[in-house]
Amino acid sequence: MPATDRAGSPSLAVFTHGELIGDALIKIPFVRALRGLFPDHRITWITTEGTHLATTLRPMMDGLIDEFHADSGIGRSPLDLLKRMPIRDRFSLVLDTQALPWRTLLARRLKHDVFISACAGYRLSDRRPPPGYVRPKHVLDRLFDLLEVAGGRRPPLDMAVPIPAEAEAEARAVLPDGPGYVAIAPGAGKRVKCWPLDRFVELARAQAAGGRVPVFILGPAELDWLPELRAAVPQALFPLQDAELAEPRYSPVRTIALTRRCAAAVANDSGTSHLFGLADVPLLTLYGPTTAEKLRPKVTRGAVLTASAFGGQEMERIPADAAIKEVEALIRL
Repeated sequence: MPATDRAGSPSLAVFTHGELIGDALIKIPFVRALRGLFPDHRITWITTEGTHLATTLRPMMDGLIDEFHADSGIGRSPLDLLKRMPIRDRFSLVLDTQALPWRTLLARRLKHDVFISACAGYRLSDRRPPPGYVRPKHVLDRLFDLLEVAGGRRPPLDMAVPIPAEAEAEARAVLPDGPGYVAIAPGAGKRVKCWPLDRFVELARAQAAGGRVPVFILGPAELDWLPELRAAVPQALFPLQDAELAEPRYSPVRTIALTRRCAAAVANDSGTSHLFGLADVPLLTLYGPTTAEKLRPKVTRGAVLTASAFGGQEMERIPADAAIKEVEALIRL
């Protein structure tokens, strides 16, 4: 008989090491697909460290994740294998999404009926993919493979997350119907991942010359760029810097809603690129020292420009005209 919670619903646990903001954003389509595959299960999310799914993105998890055991400490040390498991609940299914074998052995100690893990080529899992399985490069493809093994069918990948009506209405008021908008996010968690600001200016001016309105999405770490960008591109909008904007100013839902009003978007390899991905608009992502194959946002229409295609890893190797051409192609498709 499958394990159930006190209300009689079958129970399911996901074990992860934790999610920084970019990791959490990447996993949102996985969480939504998990709920679609197991609609009647109570879903518990267990992490070793903290997770932005339980904090920054918690409003987007309503109806998807029922309970968090975030920052549980489970899996911080191999010595945990010698300790009593602090979570005593039994789960009908445990999904292990991390890749360290000793942590997988630890996750197996969660009481379960079925345990699924891709670690070590699914060798520690109760169920496995068909013979000849090749692990894909993209992390989201790996997670959806895990769901297929667990549920017996592959759920659809739907990147466009639902947005509350009030967020849509606010975005429509800020970016009303009429002009075509292009969202531009020049920031990133590390400045080494940022395309030079003057290239973003050139890109924005090209959009203005084409009759579109550049919409700069600036986070708190990019506020020092605001005066320069306003002076260089007077046609541009900076919606997150509106003085009358309600707090929290930098809510992920607000950024997604604004982006969905745009004909295209451009970003570095950053958390904002994944917010743009969740809006599922035509998206150009720029990569230098990082790789696109594993983490690039998945969108219906997208393109990538890499510094390696121009002879190195430095972001300045990507020419502005190449980005302008890609944006034009994405909009005109």
